[in-house]
Amino acid sequence: MDLSIIYQLRTKRFWWMDVIFYFAISLLIATLFSYIIFLAKNAMQRSDIKAEVEAMQSIGTDEQKRQENQVIGYQRKIRDFSDLLKNHQFASYAFAFMQTQTMPNIWYNQFDLNRSSAEIKLSGEAENLDALSRQLAILEKNKYVKNIGGLSTAISESGRFTFNYSLSLDPVMFDAGSEMAKVLEKEEEPELPEEMKIPEEEKVQVGSDQKIITSFRLLLEPEVVGLINQEEHTILLEVPPGTDVKSLVPAIVTSPGATVFPESHVIQDFTNPVVYTVVAQDGSLQAYQVAVKVLSSPQGISQTELQRKSGSSLLVIIVFVIILIITVLILFFAIKKIKAKKSEIL
Repeated sequence: MDLSIIYQLRTKRFWWMDVIFYFAISLLIATLFSYIIFLAKNAMQRSDIKAEVEAMQSIGTDEQKRQENQVIGYQRKIRDFSDLLKNHQFASYAFAFMQTQTMPNIWYNQFDLNRSSAEIKLSGEAENLDALSRQLAILEKNKYVKNIGGLSTAISESGRFTFNYSLSLDPVMFDAGSEMAKVLEKEEEPELPEEMKIPEEEKVQVGSDQKIITSFRLLLEPEVVGLINQEEHTILLEVPPGTDVKSLVPAIVTSPGATVFPESHVIQDFTNPVVYTVVAQDGSLQAYQVAVKVLSSPQGISQTELQRKSGSSLLVIIVFVIILIITVLILFFAIKKIKAKKSEIL
């Protein structure tokens, strides 16, 4: 076996091996520097984002922020109340269904309701096995029952049959137009006796002389709520920078029975203060002066500046890596040339 080739590889160095070695070293160094630069760039961007968030939070008055937090709280409560209503509706429909389908000699002592799967697990007692069989037969024939499962029975000390089973119901049963909804319909409120009714001539028109604006909003994204001064009859709205005040749509709420001119939800030019007149039911008038103020640009970095900084940082990194690689290669060939000259001298 000829081992001379291995000996030559050990003693003789090829130029391309040096190139690969130095290129790998330069690539490792460039990767390390790039990682450090990216960490620094990430920290700078996080700082810029934090500054942007603080600048956005500075937009708007304290009253607008308070109202915004209040609206967010109301939205959260509405979602929670919606879930509560759905659970209540499911339970109401389920109990109404069992009330209409249960025989007199069947007694239930435990209900386990699962709204997501429209399933009811029931436990109870039957007077005898025949009564339980009839009860199950009634449920099987019902169009809302998809399946009856998990049936188990036993004889109690009193001689009655205890049972456990589950009902899988059709979700259609819980719709507003189902038969269960009709079962749960409330009766009309009873009419008051004649002696308790208020004569028409004695009824007072509430708010007939009221002529105030209770709410003034601009339909922007997000909405801008006006600050109303009922003593001076002025309304001030502060809009974000860059808003076109020549075509804003206000949403106006007045006291009951009153009307406002110009009307609500009509495009209006708020370059200068606009006078809105409220007319009460009795014909009396009240004028409100509405002014829109465009807030100055917040102290911070705009999105364009962020993109420009991001692009310039990336370009600097690429140029740095290229220069680093070229420098290492030039250094490699310079060292190689010096070694070659020394070899020639020797």
